[in-house]
Amino acid sequence: MNNNITLKAIGEKDFLNNHFFIPYYQRGYRWTDKEITDLLNDIYEFQNKRGKEEGEFYCLQPIVVINKNGIWEVIDGQQRLTTIFILLTYLKDAREINFSSSNLYTIEYETREKEGVSSKQFLNNLHNITAIDKTNADFYHMSWAYITIKNWFIENQINKGKFLSTLLDTNKQNDVDLENNIRFIWYEVTEETDNPIEIFTRLNMGKIPLTNAELVKALFFITDKNHDNKKRYQLQMGFEWDQMENALQNKNFWRFLTTKPFKGSNHIELIFDIIAEKYAHLTSIDLKHKNDKLYTFYVFNDLIQSKLVPQNEVNSSEKTKAFLWDEIKSYYRQFIDFYNDNVYYHLIGYLINSNQSNFTIAEIVNLAKNNTKDDFKTVLQNKIASQFKTELNELSYLESYEETNNALFLFNVLTTMESNYIKFPFEKFTEENWSLEHIHAQNSEDLKTDTQRRLVLEEQKKYFENRNVELYNKIDELLETKTINEFHFSDLQNLIFNEYTNGSVEHSIQNMALLSRTDNSSLNNSIFPIKKDKIKELDEKGSFIPIGTKNVFLKYYSKNSEQNVQWNIEDQEAYFNALQSTLKDYLPKAQNNEN
Repeated sequence: MNNNITLKAIGEKDFLNNHFFIPYYQRGYRWTDKEITDLLNDIYEFQNKRGKEEGEFYCLQPIVVINKNGIWEVIDGQQRLTTIFILLTYLKDAREINFSSSNLYTIEYETREKEGVSSKQFLNNLHNITAIDKTNADFYHMSWAYITIKNWFIENQINKGKFLSTLLDTNKQNDVDLENNIRFIWYEVTEETDNPIEIFTRLNMGKIPLTNAELVKALFFITDKNHDNKKRYQLQMGFEWDQMENALQNKNFWRFLTTKPFKGSNHIELIFDIIAEKYAHLTSIDLKHKNDKLYTFYVFNDLIQSKLVPQNEVNSSEKTKAFLWDEIKSYYRQFIDFYNDNVYYHLIGYLINSNQSNFTIAEIVNLAKNNTKDDFKTVLQNKIASQFKTELNELSYLESYEETNNALFLFNVLTTMESNYIKFPFEKFTEENWSLEHIHAQNSEDLKTDTQRRLVLEEQKKYFENRNVELYNKIDELLETKTINEFHFSDLQNLIFNEYTNGSVEHSIQNMALLSRTDNSSLNNSIFPIKKDKIKELDEKGSFIPIGTKNVFLKYYSKNSEQNVQWNIEDQEAYFNALQSTLKDYLPKAQNNEN
């Protein structure tokens, strides 16, 4: 079986006269406000794009179909197809005026009927609804989509005629569409067609481009007409696909596996990319195309079209697909096993997310395959330890920022791992852009303007009221001056700094903790007790405070927890000892001793 890929303008008669059938194994219509308004905004943006060339078009992602006695069975793409139908239903009045001869395709859903009303009948009468229909899930989402579209046109004061022209205008010359309109990628399963790979290479889409996941999915879902239990096969594969995609949509799971952007859809491409890289050498795909956005699809397509099972056995395309699908599931199961193991989750997550590591989850899977379970843990630990070249007592904010940041990152990861009841949130570490924060800050030289100095003094004055009359009065006196003298400010800050610490090495690791950049900036150059109060406020408001940072400001590591307003030498030593104890297997000295 081969596949025929073409582009079909929505306004073409042979498209608008089609009858589509959605088989029972597909889920119902489920597009949300965001997906609907994103599509409308993109079409409107294309409509108003300046400098469009003749025939330039906006392309919708593929619909995959097979002809069943003149009716098109939709294998993939029913969400887009149904949304366009609902959109054209809303524009019914404008269609009757501007496109009086145009019909509208029909959509029939297998086994989707409620109280004698089918989804087809419900869709055909959508233009009469005035409220959300809660009869069943399909009617609910279809009516919601209609009202969402209606509200979008009203709120944005959209000219229906112009918008409809962008959807439906056609102007053909020698079978070439010259209009700036909207087109579907029409992926038709046929008996005898040429290989479609050349068509793909010529496509250059707009804001909703072809994706590897969409196209690879089509390759797997298209089966031979003589395939045993075809519907059961497609239903099972659809279930497994959704299971994997849904798991990969979990941000915590995704950030554990990769630092790639969380893009909201088609995360299963992560596994496809790994397998394409693994078997690309068996294909005829030139490596120079590796940076092509559809490279992964090219590899899968070549493997399946050439009927090449990766063990170099010439076989059938169905057996090749079965082999590749098993590979996909195998990687997914391995990811789940890693994720559910407390030790593997934390060690692997650190390696993936550390800014000094270039490890990928594919490389880590290979390490797991090539080592016993006990050896694998040791290998992971050694890979982490290889990042650290500087001894712990030499790490500092100024001299070794990245390594200090990584040491504290690892400290928080291992501390969470040892708790054995929660997972470290790698998604927060990545997305909140954590950075080093001084536990007890001085840095008065960083405050260059009068405004900056006044903000710090006002904050300190508020803290010292009813706590330290002498310092309160000194601050108040300085605030009364017209312009705050740099030297007077610096002297006062030194006095305050020394009052609340007794020998802090300001930039050393024992005076450093991790916080998100947003929370970090809110703490400014505050002294320890002020920061402690702010950390408490942030925690109460729901900010995520890393466990090591929270423990520091709670004086969890300190022996004298009753004294809670100073960050003194004893506190620093206790914190340093905790760092050293937790990181002992990863420090340069530990490595040298083992050697």
